[in-house]
Amino acid sequence: MITSQFALASDYSAGVALDYMAEVAEQLLPPAEPSERYFRLLLTVLEYLRARRAAGVWEAVTYYSLWAVKLSGFLAEPRVASESRLIAEEMLHTPIAQLPEREWNRARAADLRRYLIRAIEEHVERKLVTAPVLETI
Repeated sequence: MITSQFALASDYSAGVALDYMAEVAEQLLPPAEPSERYFRLLLTVLEYLRARRAAGVWEAVTYYSLWAVKLSGFLAEPRVASESRLIAEEMLHTPIAQLPEREWNRARAADLRRYLIRAIEEHVERKLVTAPVLETI
């Protein structure tokens, strides 16, 4: 990447989010094939995480997961709570840095994250190693 993410690694929750994003990218992207859209997604989410640190982990992971699934071409209509559906719609139409302020914690949009993680796991036909760790922070 253009900027080192080493400073983020000193925060455990941000480090787990970085591990999760790396695993998802490794599983969804074809080997040695460049993807400008995915690269821009990573840059945007990493910039957001650097600015917000631990306070931005849940929003960043949810945004990243949603867009990773969309860019990979298998985003179906999520069967989630109305609040989570509204968050997903906002995320699909608004850059992460411009999303409305919300109090983010593990419970906010958890059903959406579970849906997206399940979709990724079904697509790659294996369980993500970092997903359970992510849910413990």
